[in-house]
Formats: sequence, structure tokens, C-alpha cells
Amino acid sequence: MTKTSRLTLTLAALLALAPLAAEAAPTHSTRASTYGNSEPSLGAAVGQVDYSALLGLEFPPDGMDVGPRLTGEIMYSVMDLAPKARLKLGVRGAFGYHGFPGGSFWLLDAVPDAKITLALTDLVALYGDVGLGLAVHHVSVDAQPPFPGGSDSTLTVAFQMGGGVAYAINPRVNLLGEIRLDLYTRSGSSTFVSFPTVGLQFH
Repeated sequence: MTKTSRLTLTLAALLALAPLAAEAAPTHSTRASTYGNSEPSLGAAVGQVDYSALLGLEFPPDGMDVGPRLTGEIMYSVMDLAPKARLKLGVRGAFGYHGFPGGSFWLLDAVPDAKITLALTDLVALYGDVGLGLAVHHVSVDAQPPFPGGSDSTLTVAFQMGGGVAYAINPRVNLLGEIRLDLYTRSGSSTFVSFPTVGLQFH
């Protein structure tokens, strides 16, 4: 089994088991009760929105350099699947940049996303999400006489799976750490892995 397959199965298992694991999670502390009777690690309460900004290292397919990936996320808390498991729907937007000998590559994607967050305590939560959307891939090639330079942009389908940990710094801000798998269909397929990725969630 490849590393990509193992990561995909692990993330899928997290999403499937979150509601069941939530039933066995410990009760919330006094600190949680000051936050609308909900664990701060879950993020925004049901009916509310949270916003996240993340920065990570993105590992591209062979032939390109490791580069930065900047991500923004807006998520709406739809419902509680269990006392400590919350379903959110929203969208993630990301920009990644990579160099390669004789040129550069960047991508810009927008992916509708579904996320399940499981509170282990009022301060710590695990989450997993999946999304399907669109991305623009842009390649620029430097001029190398006698060959001219050039560039090309392509619209592609983007599929994402991710998982991570949220830690409540205070009742309105969480520290995030995650790993993400991004699959793109462009004359075949290409896989990008983002790790480590860290950020802040505001709610």
C-alpha cells in the first residue's frame, strides 16, 4: 500500500468514527461552560461562523521544489452530530508556489468543504474534512535561446482530504496544526501533500 493510500484511509476513518468517539469523550470543564455551554476547541457554536488562516509547506510531485501554501477557510457550524462532534460546511481557498529548473508553477484553488470536529476536551479537538472544487494551475517557462519562454494556465478539478488538531488558546481563538492531501486532475493526476501546516481559527 502506498503512503498516499495509507493517508487517505486514515483520514477517511477519522471522519467515519468521529461521532462514535464523541459519545465516549469526557465531559466539558467549567471553562467550557463560559463559552455558551460548548467546548471552545470545537470552534464556532452551531449557527455561527469561524474563520481560519494557515501557512504550510507543500510537497509537489517530482521535478518541482517544496514551496509555501497559504490557506484561508470559512466554515459554518451546521449541527452537532453527537454531544462532542460538530458538522461544519464551508469553503477553503489556497495559493501554492513552486519553482523548478527553468521556470515556476503556482496554483490557486477554491474548494467547498465538509468538516467534522471531535472535542477530546474543552481545550483539544481533532478534525477531518473532505472537499471537491476547482483549481487554476499556472506554469511559466523561462526563455532559453534559441527557445522562447512562455506560460500556460489550466483549470482542473481539485479533491482534498485533511486532518488535524485544534487547541483553544482562549475561548475565541484556536491554534491549528494539520496535514493535507490535495489531488488534481490535469492530463492525468498530480498529488500535493501539505505538512506541516499551522494556523489560527477565529470564532
